[in-house]
Amino acid sequence: MFETAKTQYSDPERSTVSSSTQIWNTHLLTVDRSKELPKLRQNLAFWRRNKRNVIIIIFILIALTAGAVVGVVVAVSKKHHVDQSSPSSAPPSAHSSSPVGSVSPPTSSSSSAPAPISTHQPLPPTLATTFRSATWIWQGAQARINIPSGDWAFRKTLPTSAAPATRAAVMLAVDNSFILYHNGRLIAASPNTDGPEWEFATAIQVNLDPNSNVFAIQAHNSPPSDADINGVTAAGLLASIQITYADNTTATVSSDATWRVTQPVPDGFQSPSFDDSQWPSATILGTYGCTPWDDTVMTPKVSILPLIEH
Repeated sequence: MFETAKTQYSDPERSTVSSSTQIWNTHLLTVDRSKELPKLRQNLAFWRRNKRNVIIIIFILIALTAGAVVGVVVAVSKKHHVDQSSPSSAPPSAHSSSPVGSVSPPTSSSSSAPAPISTHQPLPPTLATTFRSATWIWQGAQARINIPSGDWAFRKTLPTSAAPATRAAVMLAVDNSFILYHNGRLIAASPNTDGPEWEFATAIQVNLDPNSNVFAIQAHNSPPSDADINGVTAAGLLASIQITYADNTTATVSSDATWRVTQPVPDGFQSPSFDDSQWPSATILGTYGCTPWDDTVMTPKVSILPLIEH
């Protein structure tokens, strides 16, 4: 009896304690949620206010990362291309005391060969001046007034010097067009047109043979156009050549009566071995600025000339 009564007494007590514990836990949960709810609302409000800015920042970071990756890929690709295209350099000599990339001191040499010439050279400052003081030439004085259309051949042998010739700067204009040869090789030509392009002088530089150099020109006079007065057309050649020798001395050859000219153009006239001794001398039509050309021919506005290498 006693044990049964005790058991019946203890069960309600445990039930009461358990119910009190559940009530207390529910109270604590309610209190915790009441504290977290304002924070959650604040976070939601912050996100709503700054959602656009956050998205922009994310896109900027993605773009920067992508750009950096592309830059690295391009740099690696270029380096790989350069490594494949550049020739391998020879190892330095074991007897050389200069480090790689340094300039060795000059050494004396018994050879009189000129120093190497780069692919571009400065425009000689006196070339345009000598060009403007040169004379217009052709075959026959009638060319200054009226001449039929056709082709003429001009030749000029350059003078020699005690020092070997190294290069020549050439400035040339032909009314209406030309093809220029040096020692048989075509080195320049005017535009293939009957327009006013001939009024712009052509300037080039060319490597010379140390001992023998011949310039040959096939000059063309176009038929008269509607712009020509009374259907007449003049023809003329104007040139200046500045020669540089191995000892850095210079000489100037301009178009004058020492040039040879003939028509029709013979085969092989551009060859340096061609015999032009029977050709007539060119006729001087007047200096730069004379009629009918006046001062219409303009010199090139350049400071560097291309170098034609043989």
